[in-house]
Amino acid sequence: MRETSDQALLLAELKKVLKDRNIRYRDIAAQLALSETTVKRQLNGRGLSLVTLEAICRIADIGLIELAELAAQRGHARARALTHAQEAGLADNLFTAFLFLLLRHDWTPAEVQREFDLGEPELILHLRRLEKLRLLDLYPGNRVRLLTVRNPEWLPGGPLRRQIDHSMRMHFEKMDFHAPSSVWELETMKLSAGSIAKLGQMIAALSTRIRELAIEDRALPAEQTRWYSLLCAARPIDPRAFWESADDAG
Repeated sequence: MRETSDQALLLAELKKVLKDRNIRYRDIAAQLALSETTVKRQLNGRGLSLVTLEAICRIADIGLIELAELAAQRGHARARALTHAQEAGLADNLFTAFLFLLLRHDWTPAEVQREFDLGEPELILHLRRLEKLRLLDLYPGNRVRLLTVRNPEWLPGGPLRRQIDHSMRMHFEKMDFHAPSSVWELETMKLSAGSIAKLGQMIAALSTRIRELAIEDRALPAEQTRWYSLLCAARPIDPRAFWESADDAG
């Protein structure tokens, strides 16, 4: 079985069923002719085959499909918004926040570790921070199960947005707009409140499409991709500011 958040959710539900029905690891080991250590390891997702999973489900008197449905119901209960304390915790360490972003977009901890050349202790430190914030469950082998939806709602003007605003502002102020790798467009026009609402929807749709492109590019060799930050923003402005600032500079 692949080590995914779905697998962790499935195994967590199976363990709950076993506990509720007072089925111990040694009971399973005896029926499957395995050692208790092997059963513990497999129920933590290491070396667990579909055949063994189905055998354990039979011992627990539950069908695999029923188990998956129970796990899915629990998964649907994931938080759709973060608390102020959770956002503040992420704002305290932006790499931890970035790791949380990657995990929500199906990166595994091992992939993040390789991408950023992290040592094992450093990786675990960030994962423990996320666990302490109740944003994920951490299992042996650095497997994780997210406790939020993929794209949670952020607090308007909350601590994470303020921290990212500060960080991204500096990042884009240093941007070389003439570099071949820079992609940008500027439009200045008069819009109604209704059109601004539609613009927000368009930006959200663009963001979704770009995430889809990133997923497609995950299949490419690492040397064929590079990291990009995308900022889509619109603000009210008096267009005279453009030529008046140019006149002042001259």
